[in-house]
Amino acid sequence: MKICFILPQTLRKPIGGYKIIYEYANRLVDEGHKVVILFLNERALERFRLPKVIRGYAVEIFTQIEPRWFKFKPEILKISSTDRRVNKKIESTDLAIATGVDTVEATCRLFAGVRKAYFIQGYETWLYSANQINKTFSLGMDNIVISKWLKEIVDQYGKRPALLLPNPIDTNVYRIITPIEERNKYFIGVLYHGAEHKGFKYAFKAIKKIKEKIPELKLYMFGTSIPDFLMPDWVEFIFNATQEETIKIYNNVSAFVCATIAEGYGLTGLEAMACGAALVSTEYEGVKEYAENNYNALLSPIRDVDALADNLERIMQDEKLRLRIVKNGMSTVKDFSWEKAINILSDYLES
Repeated sequence: MKICFILPQTLRKPIGGYKIIYEYANRLVDEGHKVVILFLNERALERFRLPKVIRGYAVEIFTQIEPRWFKFKPEILKISSTDRRVNKKIESTDLAIATGVDTVEATCRLFAGVRKAYFIQGYETWLYSANQINKTFSLGMDNIVISKWLKEIVDQYGKRPALLLPNPIDTNVYRIITPIEERNKYFIGVLYHGAEHKGFKYAFKAIKKIKEKIPELKLYMFGTSIPDFLMPDWVEFIFNATQEETIKIYNNVSAFVCATIAEGYGLTGLEAMACGAALVSTEYEGVKEYAENNYNALLSPIRDVDALADNLERIMQDEKLRLRIVKNGMSTVKDFSWEKAINILSDYLES
């Protein structure tokens, strides 16, 4: 089967949603499918004010060499929508898969008469109105969702029930390297993100509050943008961390903090759990797909800095609690394997 994923413009920096698509692309090749990734690059590099022709050539070269943080199977064909031969390259597609609100219109236009699916990883109200988003669910594509809470919303508008395909994790990659008993209990990790819905400011306020009580606290932070504040000397930050670098951080810390307000799933939380870090998070909808309060994580209400700080202090001061949370988290991660995800997707493709 020839499968084409339609993504927004080519990006250099690591993005969780893109990473999941790339992983599926590689694994579908292993299953014997032909895979194409089409990037919608009409507006790429506009900020450089180059002539349209030159910009088009640059974008096409950029599409071939990026992203360098992910290794694609050589069989995968990457295409820029600015390529004059784009229609030729996507012909004979058996299944076109839109991957976000901003890819739906192009998918419908470019793949008229082709079977279409819509891979939904979030309810993007921070970018679009609920009405705009809900309309995309009702277009008749095969809706595929990554979480139960998204399925409840999407099924209200879809013409048939959405396929539930939870985000998986590769436990051969995300694994414990540093034994959990040997970690410094005052080392914690966090993802930096400037978007409001990611809630970083609440996480950092909670961390600073505990730092006042526990001077030994050290924060390991990574992100795809430079923090907009002056970092104190007890914070170590890695910009555009590679997969290996994030795994090293997850393995260096005893706890991983997340203060997300809204997100479809929250892959970093699951990755941290797989690497033996205790998850201390807000109870946003996405995290509930794998996290259960006081079992494999400590959860608190969104935007509640005091409650998040209290949970962080608990996990740092109570060694028995941390070890129990971590071990239960390791058990949970086993339910989110790539083998299981590919089996679900293969059954859909054969239907």
